[in-house]
Parts: sequence; structure tokens; C-alpha cells
Amino acid sequence: MNASVLIVDDDKSVRMALRMALDGKYHTLSADSGAEALKQAEMKAPDMVLLDIGLPDIDGINVLRRLRVFSPDTVVIMITAVEEVKTIVEAVRLGAYDYLIKPVDIQDLLLTLQNAFENRKLKEQIRTIQKSSIEQYHYDVLEKSPKIRAAIQIARKVSVNPDIPVLITGESGSGKGVMAKTIHYSSSEKPGPFVTINCGAISAGLIESELFGYDRGAFTGAATEGKKGCFEAASGGTLLLDEIGAMPLAAQVKLLGVLEDRIFYRVGGIHIIDVAARIIAATNINLEAAVEQGDFRKDLFYRLNVVRIDIPPLRERREDIPYFINKFMSYFNAKFGKCFKYISPEAEAAFIAHHWPGNVRELRNMIERVILLEDDDTIRVEHLPFMDIIESGPELFQDESFDSIDYLEASKSLIQEALKRTGGNVLAASRLLNLPAHKLRYRIKKYEIKI
Repeated sequence: MNASVLIVDDDKSVRMALRMALDGKYHTLSADSGAEALKQAEMKAPDMVLLDIGLPDIDGINVLRRLRVFSPDTVVIMITAVEEVKTIVEAVRLGAYDYLIKPVDIQDLLLTLQNAFENRKLKEQIRTIQKSSIEQYHYDVLEKSPKIRAAIQIARKVSVNPDIPVLITGESGSGKGVMAKTIHYSSSEKPGPFVTINCGAISAGLIESELFGYDRGAFTGAATEGKKGCFEAASGGTLLLDEIGAMPLAAQVKLLGVLEDRIFYRVGGIHIIDVAARIIAATNINLEAAVEQGDFRKDLFYRLNVVRIDIPPLRERREDIPYFINKFMSYFNAKFGKCFKYISPEAEAAFIAHHWPGNVRELRNMIERVILLEDDDTIRVEHLPFMDIIESGPELFQDESFDSIDYLEASKSLIQEALKRTGGNVLAASRLLNLPAHKLRYRIKKYEIKI
């Protein structure tokens, strides 16, 4: 179907000439006044509008201004008899795509319309991708687990109160960041920036300048005009303090003051800056235990723990696994141009039986791997050879219930079994465990596993 173009001009001969030029290429409509143009556009928004600036009832600038309100996606091209810079600048500021000078050159008109329509389609594609990306990292009510439904309800309630800090807890990969984005994107239609800082990945000497920014000359190397920190970058949106339990104690003191007073200074700065961002903290450690051990400030814990959302691990909400399989299948089909539609009963049973030490992130990575590497319409057991080490898990712990095993001990035993099967080859074991080799080496060292 051809794109629609509304021609708005009080000169009948101009309207007829433009309609003849566009005949067969576009579906054309016409209006002889600003009021008629707005009436037609409000009934059914056209794809594009050719809008004369010098209309007798409502000037083209005001028509454009009102079009932007109820039809923001319509592409508007202004037509003017006189090239007045001030008027053209105002039209562009209000969102006009381009302008043409009368008498209109037909080739220029056709090229401008073609480019304008391509621009419109590109914006629509970008919005679709952004919407898909948001949905990909967004909890919804299709999940069946009562625990996660309760968490979603809390998230949506707190989303309307941006001044209240939120603490999200849960194992690595369980979806803490997704829950933070659920709060962020539920807050309004235009929620502002979403900024994340990993508090455990930045050295104690740099974390304050990363959080609060710095002014020129604040420290050696700060010779520029200064830099915004995460608090400023997240202004009008959300700041996620990930791995908050790993934040150095000195920075915890500063953070507490910021949360209490809702103001801060840049490092080396003298000007007060208001906190204009929602603060969400996330952790995969037991903060109460960290407080008892002196690794986390009690007063900061209480300040963050106003609203708490606990994300259960995937093994405690197995009823959600089929939902996630379909969700990730759809996402990676679109990403890789594949056509997976089904999962075999045997493969689904394997997914549900799996212990999921890496939680939803691990499930997502498995689905991504299958869809990337396999050409089929069904996920089958034979597509999951990398899961067999996990499925042998219960046999590794014959003396006690698998559910009662400490996660670290289970992880250590799985790594030992993988190394045994691969003759101590770390790279081969990392492939078997679907774990990056550098992370496997780190865990081998951490768990003091001998190869």
C-alpha cells in the first residue's frame, strides 16, 4: 500500500498540480485550509504532509505546531513562496522535516518525499527495536511464580515514588537488573536515562569520582573541564548501584549522606548539586551478614532497605522456565533470522530438571547458543549436549538432598567433575560448563581446586 500524503494549500491549481505529480506513487489527500487539514489529520493521520506556510485561516507554523500534538509521527514538509530564514528555522525547530520553495520542482519534491518516508520508516524500526529491547529485559504478569508476581507488584507500586530508594536482592543472574528496569520503565512514558555502576568493579580510589563526578584540578590527571558522575548522568531517570555490598566503606559514608540530604558535591567541587534520580541498589550477598561482619554500614543498610524486593532463584520458580524459553526463543529468532517455534517434551523436561546455578542469565545464554548454532524449528535434547554435566549433578551428591547442597560446594563439585571428564583441560571444561575460560580459571583458584 502506498504511503499517504496530505497536500495543504489554499491555491487549487497548486493542489491539483501536486496531486498529478504524485499520482500512482502515493495515496494523496488534499485540504484548502489549516482547519480542514487538522480535521482530516485528526480523523486519520497521514504518513506525510505537504504544508503551505501562508494559509488564510491558520498559518502553516501553527498548523504544524498542532499536528505535532496529536500526530507526532507524521512527517511534515513545509512549502513557502518566500524563503524567510526566521520562519524556516521555527518550522524546523517544531519538527518539520524539510521545506520546498514555490514553484515546487517536481524532482526535488519526489526526492524529498522519498527521503522523508525512508526516515519515518527508520524511526519506526528504531522504536520497534527499542521496544523489543525493553520487553526483553522486563518482567511481566505472564510469569506464574507467586514469588515473582509479588515482587512485580511491589516494583510497580514503588515506581510512582522516585524519591524512595529500593534494594533488590538475589543470586547472580536471577534478574536484579531486569527488576530495576521494570521499576524504571514503569515510572512514566518517558522515564529518562537508566545508568548502572558496578560498585565492585571500581577501585576505592576512583569510585567517588565515578559516582559524583569531579571538577577541574580535583586530583592529578583531572586537568580537563571536569566530568559528570553517575548521579548527574542519571538525572531525571534511574541510577542502579549494582553489587552495592562491594562498595568501599569510605564511599558508603558519602553515599549515606547523599541519600539523607538528596544533594552532593563533585570531587573537588564547591557547588551543590541536587539528586534528581531514583536510586536502586542491588546485591547478591547477604547484607545483614555483611553488617554483622563490619563490611557494610548498618545505617546505610537501613536507608537502602526502605523497599526491598527479593528475586528468587530460577530453581525455586521452575514453573516460569517454559515462559522464559518462549520469550528468549522469540527474541533470538528475530536476532539471528531463525524460525524456532517449539521445544520437544524431552528438551523441556531437561530444562525444568536443570539446577540453574546461573539462573535466568544461564537459561538465556543456552537458548541463544541453540538458536545461533542449530537449524531447526524445534529445540531438541540433542541440541543440549552441554547440559549433560549439569544433569549428572544429583548423582554427584548421593548422600544428601541436592536442594540442600550449598551452592558454592555444588559449583566446586561440578567444576571438579568437568575437569575430570576433560583430563584437566580448562578450555574444554569451560566449554562443557558453558562458562568463559577466564571465569572458570578464577573459580578454580577461588575454590582451590587442584588440576
